[in-house]
Amino acid sequence: MKRKNLIVASSVFALGLILCLVLIPRLITTGVSGEELVTIPGGSVAEPTIEVHDRSLRFSLKEQTEKQWSSAKDERFIYNVHKERNKVANLTVTRRTLSNGDVLYFTKLENHQEDPLQLNLSLLFEGESNLNMQAFSTEGIDHSHHSTYGVDPTTIPAGILNVGEQSSLYLAKNYESSVLKHEYENGDTSKLRELVEEKDPYRVGDSQLHVRMTSSGKGVTENWMLWSEGSLFKSQDTLELWKQYNRLYFKSVQKWLTSTGALIKLPWSIEPVTKLGYGRNIGALSAEEMLERYQDSKERFFESMTLNTLASAEAYRADKGTKLWKTEYTSTWVKKSYGVHAPFTDTRHNEKLALFLIEAADTFHLPNLKQEGLLYADYLLKQAEQGNTISFEEDAFLIADYDGPGMSTTPHASLNHALGEAYYLLQAYEISGNEAYLELAYSMRKGIEAIGQDWIRQEGPHREDMWYQVNEDHTFSGNDYQLLTLIDLHKNQDAWAETKYGKSDVFAKLIASKSSYLDRTGLDVEKVVEEKMDQ
Repeated sequence: MKRKNLIVASSVFALGLILCLVLIPRLITTGVSGEELVTIPGGSVAEPTIEVHDRSLRFSLKEQTEKQWSSAKDERFIYNVHKERNKVANLTVTRRTLSNGDVLYFTKLENHQEDPLQLNLSLLFEGESNLNMQAFSTEGIDHSHHSTYGVDPTTIPAGILNVGEQSSLYLAKNYESSVLKHEYENGDTSKLRELVEEKDPYRVGDSQLHVRMTSSGKGVTENWMLWSEGSLFKSQDTLELWKQYNRLYFKSVQKWLTSTGALIKLPWSIEPVTKLGYGRNIGALSAEEMLERYQDSKERFFESMTLNTLASAEAYRADKGTKLWKTEYTSTWVKKSYGVHAPFTDTRHNEKLALFLIEAADTFHLPNLKQEGLLYADYLLKQAEQGNTISFEEDAFLIADYDGPGMSTTPHASLNHALGEAYYLLQAYEISGNEAYLELAYSMRKGIEAIGQDWIRQEGPHREDMWYQVNEDHTFSGNDYQLLTLIDLHKNQDAWAETKYGKSDVFAKLIASKSSYLDRTGLDVEKVVEEKMDQ
């Protein structure tokens, strides 16, 4: 009996040892249940399948969500990434299906460790071996130093992958960055990115495109691609012009995109302080250039990029949980002057975005989105009611340029901001018929008219030019933009002509003075104004 028990015990021990030898290495390798490879099928037969894989890593699905926007539907897949027994990262893949059927893929690798990390992402084109990469040249990009922004070392998207006879994939580069944050006493946070590296991650294989996502340490690596079953550019000439535009205006083109908006180079006057700061500027959430090019050319690329921008603008606001679009990073210039820090409202940026939403909503027949464009008008009404204004005569005032936490004194009102707000309110009035919008615009017009010709500089090299801003104590300061304010004045005159109040005699005098100043600089003012007004 003892011998039999000993044999059984030995057998159990041996079996346990075998199980340990088999299972322990796998437990060490995976740490938790997970897969070496995860697959995200395409939404149509032609759309590529996405595979994420790496032999040294394991992936487990943490969360899967769907969200419908006015112009798109988002499907988001969030994966925990494990290396050995440790969770080292999160990978987020967002598939955004636009209302025209095209698809954007946003990938975001968040490395939680100090060690480098890389993983492989592949797009599989089943049964299609004819893949042709059309790379975009970066030759001629001017990386010279700018007195406000410093040097922007980024370039432009990588190019277009032509798939078969018709389909195409527009490819952005990888952007690796560190997340910088500054927290204030009230709990608010200013956040931005510090660029680590821009990298071309692509390699064309047999019926597939390989994308290597790399991270040098703790931080974020992001990438995006636009897929179309048709050709994104029917005209090669249009594509060539677009590539030229990218090289010339590389600082402002949409290249570093996320599902909640584009990141662009920020000035040095930001908090946290860095010379390589990038952030989601509210003005850059709009895409007037894309919309105008679509209206002119009807090219699918510009249509899809505009539809994506509309979805990103909605997603940004949803992410913040606000009705308006708040700037998420602090301008040290605004903070030093008025105490205002992030998240704050910049009137010109919101006006620009609201006008874009209204025009794009008309173009793509999105009535709900058009109503979203009126939210800023209601905000301006509240600003006037709350007294964040610089007052002159009775019922004549200008709304301050900024509003936000920490404000210690009323910010200035710049002429171009005031004109932009008034023009926007007139558009909002035309859409809605709300008399309150018209009357607020008229109060702001009267504020500009109350200052009258005091806007005009009387001496020095800027004689006959405009002052940039009026301060709370009614003093003036700052150099005006070369053309922006002049165009704003012309747009206002045209808009006021359609109302019961008619054109402004004061605005006409400001236009004449500004034009005279620009004539002295050698600018063909009439030609330039005509070109700008036609855009």
